[in-house]
Amino acid sequence: MHVVALLGGGPLRPLVPDMVTLHELIDAGDAPKGLALAWKALPKLASLISTVKPHAVLSTMTGTNLLVVLACMRARIRTRVVLREASSLVNTKSALKRQAMRWLYRHAAGLVAVSSGVARDLRGLGLADDRIHVIRNPVDVERLRQLAAVGLPPLMQDKTPYVVSLGRLTEAKDFPTLLRAYATSALRDSHYLIIVGEGEQRANLENLMRDLGLADRVLLMGAMDNPYRVLADASLHILSSRWEGYPNVLLEALALGVPVVSTDCPHGPREILDGGRYGRLVPVGDVAALAHEMDAELKQLSPGSPAVLDAHLPQIIASHYLALLDGACVEGSS
Repeated sequence: MHVVALLGGGPLRPLVPDMVTLHELIDAGDAPKGLALAWKALPKLASLISTVKPHAVLSTMTGTNLLVVLACMRARIRTRVVLREASSLVNTKSALKRQAMRWLYRHAAGLVAVSSGVARDLRGLGLADDRIHVIRNPVDVERLRQLAAVGLPPLMQDKTPYVVSLGRLTEAKDFPTLLRAYATSALRDSHYLIIVGEGEQRANLENLMRDLGLADRVLLMGAMDNPYRVLADASLHILSSRWEGYPNVLLEALALGVPVVSTDCPHGPREILDGGRYGRLVPVGDVAALAHEMDAELKQLSPGSPAVLDAHLPQIIASHYLALLDGACVEGSS
């Protein structure tokens, strides 16, 4: 098996097994951005595909998917291409990128959507329904529980009880709505708010925290290699996103027995929480509704369901991918 990383030196490099051949196309320290990065990587990827002559190629994320199709066309070899789309296309605002998806995704033997909502997005591009397969993300419950068994970080020692939100500090996660909801909720007096993640909106969020008088009640933890003890000890996990694909953090919270409140964003939360049965759903960007449901969830917890987690076992998800890469019918995945 060969694994190809567009940029070298990533934090997941140590997790690649010894029996896997890792190819890193571009040195991260000397990498351009956007189209310049794709243009630099294209001939290297095409040459690699031509040399390895793989039976099948699996790619993920829109930009990389487009690059892989072009590289396979340039390599001029017959291989089974499977593209995985992991996010709602609501954030794909570029008409050029959407047109490129319409054209290039047609060359794929299979398209993986991580949720039914993402599958609808792909159909909306005019892509053939019989090539679209819904294969949801896996969750390894035992591994999560092992990772959650470590001690709390020192910064957390005097911040209990607390509610938590895990996610990158970006527009998609809409942490300003969460901060405003927390500021008006009863939780402000009873629980700290911990946000785990890093991103370009940190400075804006710090300013908003000061404006709302939350500097002593909210802790921005930054990115963590292992956030699962922080998640496991939380009274509640809140997802305030504007859009997603299939947010694993909701599954991870449920696996650790942490109740959840989520925006009903495109896509994934409604599917994971069975329309609100296993956690509360609120409209995107609705500060008052989010504050109300956070308070309500702590007063009356939503029921958990082992069946939700059973459907996401890694071995089941892996079998769907292997069947699709082999060209077999992916039973129960679409």
